[in-house]
Formats: sequence, structure tokens, C-alpha cells
Amino acid sequence: MQPTPWYKNFWPWFLIAFPLAAIIGCVTLIFTAIGNGPDMVIDDYYKEGKAINLELSKFEKAKALYLHGDLNITDERISFKFNKGDSTKVTALKVSFYHRTIKAHDFSATLTKNANQEFTALLDAYTPGAYSVFIEPIDQSWKLKENVLLPTTEVVAVTPKYK
Repeated sequence: MQPTPWYKNFWPWFLIAFPLAAIIGCVTLIFTAIGNGPDMVIDDYYKEGKAINLELSKFEKAKALYLHGDLNITDERISFKFNKGDSTKVTALKVSFYHRTIKAHDFSATLTKNANQEFTALLDAYTPGAYSVFIEPIDQSWKLKENVLLPTTEVVAVTPKYK
């Protein structure tokens, strides 16, 4: 009687299946991790720290100018109007929308002043979600920040944060 070859038996394949499944799982996990790296990792922390200090001074300047305004965002238009503060030297605003988790959804718009002293721009399609909105003049001398959940039907009051 001739013994059956090893590859026709059940137990060798059973014992090979578990390590093979682990190897396939590891390779899949490695390719997934490499392809989907985080967007929030910073290479140079010192430079980033200096930039944060510069950003904070811009927010302080907005507080000193006592800038307040209303931000209105519809599906096709963004508008911003100052309520308080010295905004006479401002000719255009840059409004940047940063998605809280997905960098690919970030967008920005340049708002220009119209005859009603309101800054407006047309808005392209955007992805709904939670955004941090930064408003600054073209010369980047000051900056305002507000958190918004898009789409919204309400007018968002933008104020510098006072302590």
C-alpha cells in the first residue's frame, strides 16, 4: 500500500493556513498604513512653534482693532460684513475653510468689498462638515477665527475672543 502524498492530506494544509493568513493580513495592513498616512504630522516643530506665535499676535491685533462681523454662508455665496472696529483700510478679505479632519476638503475664497461695505464672493461646491474658518485681510496683518458646521442657514457672528 502506497502512502498518500502530503499535499493530499488535510492536516498539512490546516497547519499552513494560519501562518499564511497572518502573513496576508500583515502585508495588507502594511500597504493600508503606507497608503493612508496622517495629514497632521509636522516635520519641523520649532518652525511650527514660531508660526503659532506669529498667528497668536495676529489674533491679538484683531482684538486691539476690536473687529466684529457677521459671516453668511449659503450654497453659492459667502458674505462678511463688519459690525464694529476699524475696517476702513480693508479692501479684500481671504476666508479659509479648514476641515477638522480631512485636508482634501479645505478650501478658501477671496472676498471683495461691494457698495454696501459688504465683502462677498461666489462659492464653489464644498463638502458638508465641521470647519474652522479663518478671516484675514490680504496684507495678513490680523486674523479672526470661528468654527462653523456647514451647511448652515444662520448668520455666524465672528468676534475676537476676549479673556
